[in-house]
Amino acid sequence: MNNKKDSLYGESEAEFFRKRAKSWDKQDLRKFDLMSNHIGGCKRLVEIGCGWGQFLGLASKQVDEVWGVDESVEMTKGIEDNCPQAKLVICKADNLDLPSDHFDVAVTSQMLHEVKLFGTLDELYKSLSEIRRVLAFGGKYLLLDHLDAGDGNVDVFLPPEKIDLLQEFESKFEYYRAKHSVMAGDIIRIPKRTLQDFLTKDVFLNSAMESMEMNETHNVFTRKETEEYLAAVGMEIEDWIEFMDISHDLSKKDGGFISGKPWMRKFLCVAVKKE
Repeated sequence: MNNKKDSLYGESEAEFFRKRAKSWDKQDLRKFDLMSNHIGGCKRLVEIGCGWGQFLGLASKQVDEVWGVDESVEMTKGIEDNCPQAKLVICKADNLDLPSDHFDVAVTSQMLHEVKLFGTLDELYKSLSEIRRVLAFGGKYLLLDHLDAGDGNVDVFLPPEKIDLLQEFESKFEYYRAKHSVMAGDIIRIPKRTLQDFLTKDVFLNSAMESMEMNETHNVFTRKETEEYLAAVGMEIEDWIEFMDISHDLSKKDGGFISGKPWMRKFLCVAVKKE
């Protein structure tokens, strides 16, 4: 078993996420519906990065046997309430303490990007190889994560107080140099990636998660590189669904697009284990 210092998430970080989940809206919860739609006929399911078992609780209504894996003991507190029948294993994704060829479905929900951003490429491939190992032949891997917004700028409107918040974000963000420019009044020009990171990370400012979140991005995977990663370990994409319209996040800041098209900021990739 890993102790807390081996994990990105200690007690304060885990508590922050549990509290934040209580304020999720319908769009935030859509990921659970998307994943649930792809587990029909599954008898054995494992979620790697299961946290306190929100999805496992839903999956257990459709699946005979559910397992949860997490590297953080703190993150799993409460799993016995959300999914008392879950078999819990504390280990890292690149060395899963799980039986081979056992599961019909394996799930990672916004977990793999942390391996990519805070680990090494070797750890990413080992994690994917381990996921393939524990899947039965023909088993499905549901990979849900952050989609790269891509190159280019957009012009958006933001009220003055939200521009102040954007400036605070830009002053603290360390992953790359985040910078907008003023076009006229409350209309700004901003890189698509910076807008996506701001709209999805401002909640972490001045919180227990600030340091971690200001040193990573929510522009992580493209479809092409995801396909390449999976193909390298013997998995093939069967379905690709993009969701979470960025314009919804912008509207929550009382903002809107002036020029440039909105985009989807998350994806669900359904991959199948091949021979």
